[in-house]
Amino acid sequence: MGRKKVNQLMQSDNGLIAELADVKWIKQPVIYSMISGDFTLMQMNIIIALSKAIQERIEEYLSRNCKSQGGGKQLTLFSNDEMAREAITIDLDLSDLGIRSDMYDKLESACENLMKMSMSYPVYENKKLANRVYINLFSRIVIPTNSDDVNGNPYAYKGGKRRKGIISVTMLTKNLSDVFDMSHGYVNHIATIAQFCKKKRTPRVYIYLERWRNYKTKTVDYIEFKEYLGLLRYDRKNNVVKDEIYPSYWEFCQKVLNPVKKEMDKLLEKNLIDISFDYEPIYRTTRKRGTPDEIKFTIKMSEMGKQLLEKGQVQKDVNSVLDHLKKEYGYTDNDLKFMTDSWVDEMLPALEQEILTLKEKEAKYKPQNPKGYVLVCLKNFVKAHQPVCEEVKEEEPKQEEPQDNSVDKLSRIASELAKFEKVLDAIRQRDALAYRQFFSFIKLIDVENNLLVFAVPTKFIYEQIEGTYLELFREALYEQFPDADVKYNINETYFK
Repeated sequence: MGRKKVNQLMQSDNGLIAELADVKWIKQPVIYSMISGDFTLMQMNIIIALSKAIQERIEEYLSRNCKSQGGGKQLTLFSNDEMAREAITIDLDLSDLGIRSDMYDKLESACENLMKMSMSYPVYENKKLANRVYINLFSRIVIPTNSDDVNGNPYAYKGGKRRKGIISVTMLTKNLSDVFDMSHGYVNHIATIAQFCKKKRTPRVYIYLERWRNYKTKTVDYIEFKEYLGLLRYDRKNNVVKDEIYPSYWEFCQKVLNPVKKEMDKLLEKNLIDISFDYEPIYRTTRKRGTPDEIKFTIKMSEMGKQLLEKGQVQKDVNSVLDHLKKEYGYTDNDLKFMTDSWVDEMLPALEQEILTLKEKEAKYKPQNPKGYVLVCLKNFVKAHQPVCEEVKEEEPKQEEPQDNSVDKLSRIASELAKFEKVLDAIRQRDALAYRQFFSFIKLIDVENNLLVFAVPTKFIYEQIEGTYLELFREALYEQFPDADVKYNINETYFK
């Protein structure tokens, strides 16, 4: 049995890669994430679970590169047929909320209060907050139950009912196109943030700041921030603050910001979240005390956050490369799937250099099928930059298989043999010396779908063809076999 020696690129000395793989992330439309309300942790759990339930809709939009085309065009996540109804009901799995059986009473209370709660969502004009629309987004939230089991027998539980394991959330459609408008983008955050926090406002502040994760600082209007947290109502028409909780800035810091910051700092130290913050009041006048005009947040990142930022930048650069290839050569996502499926971050700098040289290679080798030729170059590049996984053989090498020149096989691949002769002729015309020394010692011995199986007598010839003369061979090969992959059999019996 062989044993494998894995390249060090596949290992992680600090466990961050494993941690990132374990963390579940969720995307929320920006407007939905900015709904105001002084929610409990249980209520925030429900709100986030609702986002999780529509992740497929969000991913579908993103996969289609749906973007606002200006003019206030909205990109709602619901179809016209759905929006034509009075209401939409979405079922949430209790297991996604991490709800234990001893928490059902709290859950029912949270659902009941969530239906009664007055919320608001922001309305932006020219990227500035113009107003907030107050609504009751959830018209009905119920925890369905069954009174009988699958056999029709009454349950022996207290009350004679058993919960179905879901929460049914009903929302009126008249506000959905605004609340789930995707034209403002989305916020990406840890999906379980409301499940491991102990302070009820920590998930709200975390999600709010997550939108600005890639910025070192963010200055926000003090009243708007408190309004988002559900700690006041602001009458913009009359410029009057109403129903304010913690009107003193000192009290707001002591009861809200400081406890949240303390919890987020602890979670940051444990690498359970990606960001925390420091803050300071900002005064627009000479006044330096009392209620500030703004709050300046300084974003702090954990090692997880730094890794995410790095991966985000890499992904942005990768997308830029893919977009260039699609525009320049007309490739589809499916054409380039081999790149995204086999992507290794370490290959990015070399890939950017490879992209720059593609035009030079086209000019040098003058392929008749530039699109196909470049695709082969990219495939070879990706293969060459995969992490090495050497296999150390302990058993005896396999015996050479006898050549098969049966009439049936020769007949079956006759047309491919004829095309391969054209490949060799093209190589002979372009580089006669390379043909005499190396390409006169290559034979096409089999064809399996798009896989061409070649025989060469020695490893040295194989290395020359696939190394020094790779471009020459691939360019000529692709003119006759535009979708081909290759495989080699080092076997001198084919040349005796």
